[in-house]
Amino acid sequence: MRRHHIGVREAASVGIIFVITKIFLPFPRSMAELGGTAAWMIVLIAILLCPLSWWGIRGVINSAKPGSSLITATEEIMGPFLGSLINLSYFCFFFMITFIVLREFSDMIVTDILPRTPLSIILISLLVPVAIIARSGIEVLGRISWLTIGIIITSVVVLLVGGLMTYSDPKALMPIWGTGKSRVITMGIVKSSLFSELLVFGFILPRMRKAQEWGQAVWWCLAISSVILLSTIITYMYVFPYPTATRINFPLLEISRIIIAGRWIQRVESLFLVVWLLCTVIKLSVGLYCSAATLSQMLRLPKDQLLIFPLTIIVYNLAILPTTEMTAVSWDSGTLRMYGSIFSILLPMLTWFVAILRKKWRLQM
Repeated sequence: MRRHHIGVREAASVGIIFVITKIFLPFPRSMAELGGTAAWMIVLIAILLCPLSWWGIRGVINSAKPGSSLITATEEIMGPFLGSLINLSYFCFFFMITFIVLREFSDMIVTDILPRTPLSIILISLLVPVAIIARSGIEVLGRISWLTIGIIITSVVVLLVGGLMTYSDPKALMPIWGTGKSRVITMGIVKSSLFSELLVFGFILPRMRKAQEWGQAVWWCLAISSVILLSTIITYMYVFPYPTATRINFPLLEISRIIIAGRWIQRVESLFLVVWLLCTVIKLSVGLYCSAATLSQMLRLPKDQLLIFPLTIIVYNLAILPTTEMTAVSWDSGTLRMYGSIFSILLPMLTWFVAILRKKWRLQM
């Protein structure tokens, strides 16, 4: 891969991993709490709305100078003051994703895998490779993502199929509207933030070799991510029917523990732990890189790498702020996933709308 260029496969792989890593965390449980037996419908509605994020990002970048990222294009369109405020919100979004996911995954390891290991040791052990990979840049992240995406998707498919083969309740999705039609539809619209990680394409697209390949990368990411998220929720509801589904903190870990394929294939969670760890490290690296890239472009610094290690220290300190595991989960589901669509849909669409108005005003002058 040539320096400062990234291909369709690498771009799509980064996007897919950045979006689907949430399935290894309490995401399925939170969907079950909101929709009951209709949890899958919330995800389906979010899938139908997620192209809005892509259209907004594309519109913003195409409305600015060639080679602009989402950050530089936003400042060009909205001006230095409003543009900086919007870009600061993007920075906060990526930064929140980084330290919240870090804490959630670390809690999973401490609770279910290494209960005698201090939380701080787990956090540091994860942050060291994350900082090193993030400092290498988006091109290296793209290559790593492409090399590992096959293993990650295969492991998820095996996990879901194995869970269904072990146990499945045929009436798990009844009643069809779960907690109520109006609630399910409302939550589906709100939870369009499930795909808010698509903002990463605001940094990836300018690095791609050809602008004509932008759509291919994004639509491949949307298609594969949508299938994985929807399949995970449906499988989870079949294996752990409602209301049991609302009582499991890390659903896929529990699914892996019940898989029994003969006398010699049992307790396969150890095989999947490596894949989960790899997927999480990549997601954290992408989040940390995007945070550094946003801030460096706002401050007009010559290199993104200058901010990686200072931000890593701040991530560590914020990750230990939640007093309990459930506090971190509530920050994710109650804050980040409740208002994430503001960052991924509303702000890019608003910026694009302003760019269209400015263009029409210039033509009339």
